[in-house]
Amino acid sequence: MNSGTQLLAESVDFTFSRQAILERSCTLWGSEIRVHTEHALRSLPADSCPFYSEQLKDAYSEALRYTQPNSFVQKGKRLRVDKGPGLHKFFRIEQSLLMNEDLLTEIISTSNALEKHKQQLIVSVENTLDTLPGPVERRNMIRQLYSLKDRSSLKLAYNNYTLDTKNTDLLIDLSLYDYIKMPFPDSALRLSLNTRSGLFDRLYDQMLGVMSTTRVSFIADNVEHADSALLARRLPFDYFQGPYFSPADSL
Repeated sequence: MNSGTQLLAESVDFTFSRQAILERSCTLWGSEIRVHTEHALRSLPADSCPFYSEQLKDAYSEALRYTQPNSFVQKGKRLRVDKGPGLHKFFRIEQSLLMNEDLLTEIISTSNALEKHKQQLIVSVENTLDTLPGPVERRNMIRQLYSLKDRSSLKLAYNNYTLDTKNTDLLIDLSLYDYIKMPFPDSALRLSLNTRSGLFDRLYDQMLGVMSTTRVSFIADNVEHADSALLARRLPFDYFQGPYFSPADSL
């Protein structure tokens, strides 16, 4: 084992969380499972990337189990059946992991299992273009996204949509997605609150435009404060997520 891999092996630590997603009526609609780690694949030494990629895949495989019907969660030293995460199960994943065929098969199998229980799996994709260095990699990722939808009943969510998101920032047209998650509010919207700069109206019109052409639903994400929640409810969001509504639970 070389030095980079050995150092990483001693420090890899993955944790999991689940956070509720609420409807406008503040009733539970769904939840999102996330994997947390201190490392980013792009920042690692080249000799440690293969090892870390395998560890990351295993972590996401483990996290995927928490989306399954009546998934078991740890409580102290005992396991309990978790029956309260809502019918819509979001599984947040780094885009590069979708190129792993074993994990892709697990995701599709989980989606099929949830469908039998009248529950829905939504793959919430981190859509960073800079992780796809060239046109070949981008075409391959587009094929994977279509393959996911063609081979199962799962749905897709686009993460980190903002007021400044442009078509050139997108890997593929938003019409492929069923949900758009927007961190709320971003700094531009906070400025709009203070100066009445018109950014609020701009975003409102932009969201309506996207909804009319793609039929997606918007989710206000990372809502932390009461003023943010109030502002989000003035915009055409269908669902709400963040510590103001429900803190994330460690799994």
